[in-house]
Amino acid sequence: MDDEFVARTQQVNDAETMGRRLRVIRRERNSTLADVSARARISVSALSKIENAQISVSYDILKRVCDALDIGIEDIVSSGEKSQLSGRKTTTRANEGELFTSDQYDYRVHSSEISKKAMIPFEMVIRARSVDEFDHWSQHNGEEFVYVLAGAIDIHTEHYTPLRLNQGESAYFDSSMKHLYVSVGDDDARVLSVSYDPSAAEARPVSTYMHPSTR
Repeated sequence: MDDEFVARTQQVNDAETMGRRLRVIRRERNSTLADVSARARISVSALSKIENAQISVSYDILKRVCDALDIGIEDIVSSGEKSQLSGRKTTTRANEGELFTSDQYDYRVHSSEISKKAMIPFEMVIRARSVDEFDHWSQHNGEEFVYVLAGAIDIHTEHYTPLRLNQGESAYFDSSMKHLYVSVGDDDARVLSVSYDPSAAEARPVSTYMHPSTR
């Protein structure tokens, strides 16, 4: 069987699972599509399409939806019991982690057993080669660290000229500034990205718990 077909089938299944979890959680909170749409600042149509796996979703859009529902993204991308106590610890082994994809990136979520963290660690494969491939720029509260594991990327932001990062290099920036990553060269780049949202930690004491792509 064709490897690309298998991969795309897995992505569709992941999107269906995420959409189903999102719909269940929204209904458990007695929230309508319009309620969540207004809080997440995305259209009702886009939210409905995410729930029905009709479009892919990037991290920043997914985070807006999860923030609107007062849940961690782990509750959407990962099944199973989540730890919300202090003194928590988890390990993600090689080739483990929860997978989801957008039109430009593939994501592998690490430490998904811990919910509502202030830091969200991802492995990302950057498939985009041009800014023109994006219909919106990533933007989310907090700060972001990115380290290039393989290949090279250009980081585009709204306030600075593009920054080239090669393998072994990193950057740290304000993620409320619009930004996106583009691979440079023939091979897709692979990066470690850690998003930090200080408001998550401030709103929820650590003693209780440590701590999107088409519109």
